[in-house]
Amino acid sequence: MLRRLTVRNLAIVEDLELELGEGLTVITGETGAGKSILVDALALLSGGRGSSELVRQGAARLSVAGEFDADTETRSRLVQAGLPEGEVVLVRRELSPDGKGRAFVEDEPAPVRTLARIGERLVSILGQSSEQDLVDPGAALELLDAFAADDAERAGVVAAAAAWRDAQRRREDLAASRRDRANRLEALDFSIREIEAASLEGTEDEVLPAERDRLLHADRIRRAGEAALDALSEGEDSAADRLGEASRAFGELAAIDPREAPHREEAEELKRRIADLAAAARDAAGAIEADPERLTALESRLADIARLKRKHGSTVPEILERLDALKAERDDLAHVEDALERSAAEEAAARQAYRAAAEGLTARRRAAAGRFSAAVEKELKALALEKARLRVALDAYGDEAPRPSGAETAALLFAPNAGEPEKPLEKIASGGELSRLQLAIRSVAASRGGHGRTLVFDEVDAGIGGRVAEVVGKKLRALAARDQVLCVTHVPQIAALADRHFLAEKRETKGRTVASVRALEGRDRVAEIARMLAGEKVPETAMKHARTLLEAAAR
Repeated sequence: MLRRLTVRNLAIVEDLELELGEGLTVITGETGAGKSILVDALALLSGGRGSSELVRQGAARLSVAGEFDADTETRSRLVQAGLPEGEVVLVRRELSPDGKGRAFVEDEPAPVRTLARIGERLVSILGQSSEQDLVDPGAALELLDAFAADDAERAGVVAAAAAWRDAQRRREDLAASRRDRANRLEALDFSIREIEAASLEGTEDEVLPAERDRLLHADRIRRAGEAALDALSEGEDSAADRLGEASRAFGELAAIDPREAPHREEAEELKRRIADLAAAARDAAGAIEADPERLTALESRLADIARLKRKHGSTVPEILERLDALKAERDDLAHVEDALERSAAEEAAARQAYRAAAEGLTARRRAAAGRFSAAVEKELKALALEKARLRVALDAYGDEAPRPSGAETAALLFAPNAGEPEKPLEKIASGGELSRLQLAIRSVAASRGGHGRTLVFDEVDAGIGGRVAEVVGKKLRALAARDQVLCVTHVPQIAALADRHFLAEKRETKGRTVASVRALEGRDRVAEIARMLAGEKVPETAMKHARTLLEAAAR
């Protein structure tokens, strides 16, 4: 469900924000007031084609944003696209006057194709130019499955297709390994021998560099140690000598004034610490001496380890883990025929499981197709298409493959008049017929589960009035009991049945035309429906008729 829609600089809309809710929402207004601009905004959010012509003249950027409730399938698609997923999803589309555009999902940049994949789960725009929503074979199957309540069967086919595809991939990988078995075994043996010959130890890549650095700077270490030792205890006027003098002086003071005794003890403690430091300096100076042979050996060893790191891992432990993996792969290849036989059996079982699941779904679809067509034709009769016929054509694919949608494709064939052959929708349905057919199909599908999308009907009222208009309105209202429905309409009977009514208006400001949309309630709503009934001049009889329509709708 669409919670909030924000539009900036789209055609004659400068700045618009709408709060929406459940049920049926209608948008009315005079021709050219900007009603269909909102449909354009939602088309952009669902991945529709953007054009620089949509950007308001003089604006730096067009921006459309929508906040939607996200169902399970939408959240799954977000995860597949590597995007944040939650109960609510924010999508945004931007266009600049030079034709460049950007798309965002949850404020993260996303390709428009990703927006389209997510948007098709959020919004479905139905109107005279949107036959693709019914022409697409995948959409036809979804509608049929929704009518037949085949969710569990379809989910089973999806899972079985994934399992078969995975088993197929494993077998193909093993077959490729067998074809290149000799070369791969030779490469594995070489890498294993190369690592084993190095006789690596767990942390030597961390320990050896320190030893190398000490040998590399042996003379500096020795000289620094000797200098420290000389300053501390062995040189003339050393720290030890001066502290000895200080200690004796504090002793004389303590003999006169006992309060000075602690200072003598501190001087003695410093002498001991100086002695410890001198011992450390002596050890540092005496523990190191130049060893060119050992230094050369260390440099060679570290070079060997670096070479292995470039090929097999960034640390010695990683290289040793790689050695275990190489040995395991070598063992698998040594028994590749057995593994390939097991994999082939697993693939055959997965293929059989998919066949069984797909055949079950096919049977349910074929059983439901006639009922679906009959239900749609019944709806069409109420919509003044008494002779119209619809048939769902299910055709099996010519090959066998793990398709998540099942083993067949679907097409909706339509004949609006008696005596005419059924043909694909894009070849036969007029604009008005197509709009009413979409309403009929959605009504039937929603009665068995629906899609959970925001359904946008644009021009569904084209060429109708009176009784048929009232029927269309009631069907829209019934559809909105489950799914959120937005409808752009010129028909007062439909507007009166809405749960929420917005009015699109335009005005001239500083020589520019600006469109706005406001919610109507009370007398304002009565006045708008009266205008739709009577035209620009609204007599009291039209106001009375409008109130009657609203009262009837409330009942």
